[in-house]
Amino acid sequence: MSLGTLTDLAQLDGMPSYPSLARFIATRNDFPVIQHGQYGKPFILDLDAAAVFVREHWRDGRNERRRRRLAAIMEAAPIGTTGQLDLFDDAVRGRPPR
Repeated sequence: MSLGTLTDLAQLDGMPSYPSLARFIATRNDFPVIQHGQYGKPFILDLDAAAVFVREHWRDGRNERRRRRLAAIMEAAPIGTTGQLDLFDDAVRGRPPR
């Protein structure tokens, strides 16, 4: 077990940025934290366990928003369509039909 701070975790290969990790930790109660950062004290983490946790549970928010938007478009598609929409169609871009 190697101990480190949130900055150390953010510097590992394939890890999100420091602010992204801080937001991620704030939303996950099951994140493996040894000591939460507060009042000038840094987060203390088991770097190995934290890196494994992030790699298993991290989802890039931009991709998540895109996936939800496309799922909503597919749900709104008329019944009987093939379920495939042209990605350059006005409906996909959120514009009203012409």
